[in-house]
Amino acid sequence: MTDPLRPMTDNILEKTRCYLSGPMDFIGSRVIEKYLGWRAILSPILKAFSIRVLDPWNKPLIRGHGDYGREGVLPNKEQYELDFWTNAQTRVKFERDFWETVHIDLRMTDLSDFVVAFVPTNIYSVGTVHEIIVARLQFKPVLLVSPPVRYDLFPELKDLSAEQRTALKAAGFKENPHGIPSQWYGNIVGGRNTFDGFGWEAIDIKRADFYEVLMRQVLEDAKPVVETGPDFERWRCVNEWMKNAAPLVNLKGGVIDHIKFADDEEKALFEKELNQSKEKDRHYFWHNQPYRPQRSLLYQFLCIASGYIPPKLNILSQMNEAGQVVPVLQESIDDDWLLISTEHEQ
Repeated sequence: MTDPLRPMTDNILEKTRCYLSGPMDFIGSRVIEKYLGWRAILSPILKAFSIRVLDPWNKPLIRGHGDYGREGVLPNKEQYELDFWTNAQTRVKFERDFWETVHIDLRMTDLSDFVVAFVPTNIYSVGTVHEIIVARLQFKPVLLVSPPVRYDLFPELKDLSAEQRTALKAAGFKENPHGIPSQWYGNIVGGRNTFDGFGWEAIDIKRADFYEVLMRQVLEDAKPVVETGPDFERWRCVNEWMKNAAPLVNLKGGVIDHIKFADDEEKALFEKELNQSKEKDRHYFWHNQPYRPQRSLLYQFLCIASGYIPPKLNILSQMNEAGQVVPVLQESIDDDWLLISTEHEQ
């Protein structure tokens, strides 16, 4: 077992594959989500670690089959609206048209070594749940981000009256101020793998030096208040390890500097969206209000890459003297992170 407090020089996530799971529909703008959403922000960090990113916005090409499964930023649901509920053939076409996307996304999940999933509780996403289950059935780690959902995070909603907020709640928009996910996820992915933010939520995502500021801020925010004990020693070891993580130290620029457009049409759509007044005024991730996560994914990611495998608590059931079933907690290594080396040869 890896010593959790021993400084590492290697990156144990090098040459692994990470699938990025999360909602792509029922969001404000698919164009902005693809090019300035969480996947676009996280991907350069993963690539700096020599991790292959499997992104549903940028699906791999299928050999000999051109654009099979490719998913564009413009929705095509309008073509079904005329007779969806009265025409069986339209519903069959609706089902068939999306099969290629489902096929490729689940294959990417299957090919991945671990998954990062973004699951805000106010956005409907069945595909994300499906992908998480596929990953966990194969004993793959899932790092799950569930951000807080508060009216004050939405500039257009923060000044609503109590009556209007009650109406929104009745319609399904419910606040989740602490970002606590569904309890189903606690059993599926494990509480040790859940986070209330990525680590960039208090940083202007449009600033030119975004990545330099981000990595410094993540470590500063993660510093334990008490400068003794295993948590502080681990934080110190991660800081030392980071100094030797040259690709990450050399990650420069802003999010937009790392964008690669699918084609000129999508580039034009993105530039048009950026020039709208609402998007011009947006500078923070997750509905434009800054907050600092209490538990950020990026710090845990750095810990894992540097060789620290977070332990998991198993819940065992035992009978007490009275014959009642009682839970017993047992700590063990999270062996889902025992990754297969790509360098092994027979």
